[in-house]
Amino acid sequence: MAKRIVFHIASLRGGGAERVFVLMANELASRGHDVTLFTWNAEGPNAALRSPAVHLVDFDLPIRGEGYGKWETLKGIVRSALLFSRLGPHAVYSAPEFANLVVALALLLARSRARFFPSFHAAASLPSSSLGARIAVWFSALVAARATKAIAVSVGVGRDIAARGFPKSKVVVINNPLPPAAALQQDSYTWQTKLATMGDGPVIATAGRLVPVKDHRTLLQAFAILRAGRRARLVIFGEGPLAAELRTYAQESGTAADVLFAGYVNDPAACYAAADLFVLSSTSEGFGNVLVEAMAAGVPVVSTDAPHGPREILGDGRFGALVPVGDAAALAKAMAEMLDHPTSVALLKSRAADFEVEKIGDLYEALL
Repeated sequence: MAKRIVFHIASLRGGGAERVFVLMANELASRGHDVTLFTWNAEGPNAALRSPAVHLVDFDLPIRGEGYGKWETLKGIVRSALLFSRLGPHAVYSAPEFANLVVALALLLARSRARFFPSFHAAASLPSSSLGARIAVWFSALVAARATKAIAVSVGVGRDIAARGFPKSKVVVINNPLPPAAALQQDSYTWQTKLATMGDGPVIATAGRLVPVKDHRTLLQAFAILRAGRRARLVIFGEGPLAAELRTYAQESGTAADVLFAGYVNDPAACYAAADLFVLSSTSEGFGNVLVEAMAAGVPVVSTDAPHGPREILGDGRFGALVPVGDAAALAKAMAEMLDHPTSVALLKSRAADFEVEKIGDLYEALL
């Protein structure tokens, strides 16, 4: 039987959780459910992925830095409660943690009986030193009390939220979906032209926000070690506050001529098509969507053994190399070995198929 379903995400800016929710909204709408994608701000590249079958509700609240101001947040919670009262959903999915808190409060204000499925995408637990963090922990308990089931994107994230007080009986592990295969566009991009002028050698790629948790600095250190012994090029896809610092470090390490900062590219197929090797250097990864995407494109992968997703995705190293977090020498060695002896394309694609959107959609729908 068709259900009225709401997917709430704080914004549609670039990010793994945002894309997951657009994909899941599309998938459940394609199965005949009445699906609404509800966001406080719909600007961002993920907006273009929404299916016409999915209704969009956009509060158009201004984003300040990485979030919303105090008064806009309070206003948003009240407006969210009014929306839930009007829509009368059977089920509400939310992500990430900020949105989970918002939805829990709004559902209580609306006296809604909707099934509530907060989802958790990050491995790090909430800190407990500041007043704000202690309040967040209290709200986390409220989310746990209101939740029907909590979705963890990996087994490790599930352990994390259980350790924070979620009853284990309420935690269900559902991995993130692999986006449907997109045709390689014929458009040419500035970064492709720049890459072609950087000489020869295999192309090593990474993708992610230029923020501390992605630890691009260790990747640059590893690339410098690798580059000392062989030709290679490094392409970093993504934007973020550390861009200038990382460019400076590339200059200082003597590899700037072989490193391309390509910025955010909303054409993943083109990014993976250019790569001979994909590397993830994060210190923490709840899941690691880009690893699955690279594997689906037939690109071998090397990843840090960041908690928690990479080890689960790579089958303890069967489908790609795992190295200690922050170990540039080990990362450089693994990169060299994978370039010389890449994982077979057939094995990569077989593993990536485990995360196809239809299979993940079955798990989301089963919660209804």
